[in-house]
Amino acid sequence: MERCRQEEAWKTYESRWAALGRDASPLRFESIPWPTTVPPRKVEEITSEAITKFILSPAHSEGISQKERIKHGLRRWHPDRFGRMLNRVEKEDRGGVERGVGIVVRCLNDLLAKHKHKHKGIINII
Repeated sequence: MERCRQEEAWKTYESRWAALGRDASPLRFESIPWPTTVPPRKVEEITSEAITKFILSPAHSEGISQKERIKHGLRRWHPDRFGRMLNRVEKEDRGGVERGVGIVVRCLNDLLAKHKHKHKGIINII
């Protein structure tokens, strides 16, 4: 059951990212496809634990190494790259989105650093 939930969450995450690239409409905090299984309603719900569990879940991206998943996430969430999208975020949500992006990037950077310190390249997830 958890595996199905993770699979569905990943499909939704990817399709929402694709839609962001095609659509130029204004964004809200809840419009952002956050890398968590359960979409957060507020920035405090974006945690390293939730991000790690989502990005490294074995329920999706089979055949793609943990390192590549992390690097892909870092490219997607990098502040310079995401900054272009930030201009579309409604003013009242911009601060929360900026903080959320910061949490995601710090988590992914921490995961990459941990990965580099492990010889086997396996990070135990929750």
